[in-house]
Amino acid sequence: MKRVTVAEGVELEVLDFGGQGPALVFLAGLGCTGHVFDDLAPEFTANRHVYAFTRRGFGASSWPEKGYDTATLGTDVVRALDGLGIAKASLAGHSLAGDELTWVAARYPERVEKLVYLDSAVDHARVHEVLSSQPPPPSAEPEVAPEQDPDLASRAAWSAALARDSGGRFPNDEIEQAYDFDPKTGRGVGIHARPDAFAQVMSGSARMDFSGVRAPVLAFYARPRATGLERMTPARQEALKALILKLDGVRGETEAALRKVPGTKVVMFENGQHFVWFSNHAEVVREMKAFLGQ
Repeated sequence: MKRVTVAEGVELEVLDFGGQGPALVFLAGLGCTGHVFDDLAPEFTANRHVYAFTRRGFGASSWPEKGYDTATLGTDVVRALDGLGIAKASLAGHSLAGDELTWVAARYPERVEKLVYLDSAVDHARVHEVLSSQPPPPSAEPEVAPEQDPDLASRAAWSAALARDSGGRFPNDEIEQAYDFDPKTGRGVGIHARPDAFAQVMSGSARMDFSGVRAPVLAFYARPRATGLERMTPARQEALKALILKLDGVRGETEAALRKVPGTKVVMFENGQHFVWFSNHAEVVREMKAFLGQ
């Protein structure tokens, strides 16, 4: 692990997985760190020099007060490349990192070889609008107090809960770096991040515009299995289904726009999960290697 300065007083955690050849940089989704790729990144080191970045406000990166809009986060990526001496790289980003991929590719096309969207080519500004304009689903009944929630009881329980809901096991270092645990009891207490970072990132999301993207694109999408419905009341189930339908509409519109970009390949995983390299590891590796020319 190394730290690279991207602005005054701001450093990003950079994981260097080594390898030979052109640079391949993984960007984590919102709430995750670069360690979420610990089991995926080594698949590409035979023909690529592989890195992963943790965005500001999360994990071991700096937690500044401001700078969580798409433009600043995208600039962080470019300056991290500068700090590593990387003139041009392929970028692979999960979830909200799709905003940064699109922003960098449109404004610094000479720095981007290829783009891989890991269920991340979604207009998150529209998602934020939907979530902000719709009342939250009714609370689960009966609600379990945090101190009684078995999913929070230990690192092992937390890891098992994440695996159940995301389709695969999170790397051990991701559990340690991305989450906080009570030092006395070992219970999970939350995500290791600046408290307002989530809200700042979502409110600062730029509308996703592919018109300036010139790099070849590989985009993975997942139509996830519904999980945990049996633990919800009927009212909560219906509210969540309605919300998912609206969000799926946003995803469909973004996907249609992306398909118009020359050199784009879209891979859809039916019954996949948002962490597509967990739920469909072999297929993701195979498609990425073919796309990257490995």
